[in-house]
Amino acid sequence: MKNSVYCSVCDGCGEDGCCPATCCQQSPEGSYCATYLADLKYTYWMFKDCWKLMEKAGITETEEYKKIFEENYKLAYGE
Repeated sequence: MKNSVYCSVCDGCGEDGCCPATCCQQSPEGSYCATYLADLKYTYWMFKDCWKLMEKAGITETEEYKKIFEENYKLAYGE
């Protein structure tokens, strides 16, 4: 029987652009944790840099942006 390419912890496949890094549990038994952690770090750094540009342009003050921010905040941290 062939070994599965999917992580036994989070079911991620480790392919770039396929399974989201947010599915990763960062478990010692995980198959692609280092790759997903790098993806999460990259995304965080991009967010921080884009946030600075958006603040300069006044985009973070719009109602549409505030709604998106709140929805994603709730996804990450709960109500």
